[in-house]
Amino acid sequence: MSHAPEGRLARSVSWQTLNVGFQVLFQLAFIKALSIFLTEAEWGIIGIALGIIGIIEIFAQLGVGPSLIQRKSLDAAQINAAFWVSLLLGVLFGLTTYVTAPAIAGFYHRADLIPLLRFIALSFPLAGLALVPRAMLIRKMDFRSLFWSSLIAMPIGNGLIGILAAYNGWGVYAYAGALLAQNALLGVNYWIRAGIRIRKPALAPATPLFRYGASSTVFNFLNYAASRLDVLVLGRFMPESRNAEQGIYDRSNYMMTLPITLLGKLSDSVLFSSMSDVQENQERLKGIFMGGLYFTACLVFPGVVLLELFTEEFVLALLDEKLLPTVPIVRILYAAVFLRSWIKVCDATVRATDMIASASVVKALFCVGLSYSAYLGYQHGFEALAWGVVASTFLQAVAMLALTRSKLEVSWGGILATAGPGLLLGAVTLLAAAPAAFLFDGHWLTRLTLGMTSSIAGVLTWCWCFPGSLRYGPNNILAQVGTRLPIAPLKKRWAPEAEDRP
Repeated sequence: MSHAPEGRLARSVSWQTLNVGFQVLFQLAFIKALSIFLTEAEWGIIGIALGIIGIIEIFAQLGVGPSLIQRKSLDAAQINAAFWVSLLLGVLFGLTTYVTAPAIAGFYHRADLIPLLRFIALSFPLAGLALVPRAMLIRKMDFRSLFWSSLIAMPIGNGLIGILAAYNGWGVYAYAGALLAQNALLGVNYWIRAGIRIRKPALAPATPLFRYGASSTVFNFLNYAASRLDVLVLGRFMPESRNAEQGIYDRSNYMMTLPITLLGKLSDSVLFSSMSDVQENQERLKGIFMGGLYFTACLVFPGVVLLELFTEEFVLALLDEKLLPTVPIVRILYAAVFLRSWIKVCDATVRATDMIASASVVKALFCVGLSYSAYLGYQHGFEALAWGVVASTFLQAVAMLALTRSKLEVSWGGILATAGPGLLLGAVTLLAAAPAAFLFDGHWLTRLTLGMTSSIAGVLTWCWCFPGSLRYGPNNILAQVGTRLPIAPLKKRWAPEAEDRP
C-alpha cells in the first residue's frame, strides 16, 4: 500500500463527508416520511429486527472487508478468493437466518419477527456480493465513487420504493424493502466503479486475511453490540403490551446515534484507511490521531450544544409529534455524543494498528455496563437507562483513550488540549443560540430556525475576529475551510499564511 499524500487525504475527507452528509440527510427525510405511516410499536419491532440482523451480518463477513483495507500488500488471487468467501458466507448466513427465525422470534416472544427476519435475511447474499468492491474502493480512498453510488441508490431504494411501499400499507416491510433495494443498487454501482475482475472460485488464497479478520469480527461485534445492546435487551424483557414503549426508546436511541453516524462513517473509512496506509510511521499516526480528536471536537461540541438546546424541535423536525415522549430521554443521551465521537477516532486507530484484542476487552466491559443499564431501564424507567448509557460511555471513552495514548505515546494533557477549540466554539454557540431557545415563544420551526441562524452568525463572527483562537498545533480548522471557500475575504482571512502576517 502506497503512502497517501496529504492532498489525497484532504480530498478523501471532502468526498466522504459529502457522501455521508448526503446519506444522513436523505435517511432523515426517509425516516420522517415513514414516521407518518408507522406506529411506535412498528418502530419497536424494526429496531429489534435490525439489531439482530446487524449482529449476524458482522459474523457473516468474518472481517474480510477490514482485512482487505488494512493489509499492507494484497494480490489479485487474494482479492478473488475474498470475493468467493464473502459470497459463500452471505448465502450460508442468509439460509441460517431463514431457518432459525422461529427460534429467534421465540426468544423475544414475538411471532411477527419470523417473516420480517426471513425477508431481511436476503440482505446477507447482497452484502456478500458488494463487500469486496466496496472494500477496494475504500482501500484506494476512492470516496468519490462511493458518493456517486449513494447518490444513485438511495433516492431509488428509499425515496421511491420505500415511501411508495409505506404509502401502500406495507408497514415494517416498507423499511425492510427499501433497505434491500438500496443495498442491491449500491452493490451494482460498486462493481461498476471498482474495476476488479473475478476468476474461477478459489478459497485458499484468502487464508492470510483470516487472522486479522477473525479478531476484527470480534471487535466489530462488540462495537455493534455497544450501540444496540440496550435496545435488544429491552426487546427481550419488555412484554408485548409495552411494544409502544420499546418503540419510543428505539427512536430515542436513533436520535442519539444520528450525530455519530457522520463521524463514525468517516472514521470507519477515511481515518481507518489513511492510518492503515501509514501504520508503521509513528509520527504520522500520532498526527492523524490528534488531528482526528481536534477536528471532531470542533465539529461536535457546537452540535451538542444545539442538540441540547433544541431537543424538542429536532424531534418534531426529524420524527413526529407522537414521539415527543422521547425528548427527556434523548436530552440525556445527547450528553454521550461527544464521548462517542472520540471513541470512534480511537476505534479507527486500534483497528489500523492491530490493537484489536485489547480494545475488545474494553468493548466487552462496556457491553456489560450497557446490559445493566437496560435492566435499570426495564425496572426504573428509560431515563435511568439513559443515565446508565452515559456513565458506561464515559468509562469506555477513558479506557479507549488510555489504550491509544499508550500506543502512540501522547500525553493526557495533549489529548485534552485538542478539545480546547471545540469547547470555545461550543461556548460561542451557547451564547448565540440560548436567546432563541429560552426567550422566544413562537412556533417550534421558527424557534429552531432562529436558533440555528443566530448560532451560525455568532460562530462566524468569532471566527472572523479571533481566527487564531481555534488553532491547535499544526491543526487549523479555519485554514482547512478557507482554502476550499470561493469567498475571497474569508479565504484571505483564514488562509494559513494569514496568521504569519503582522
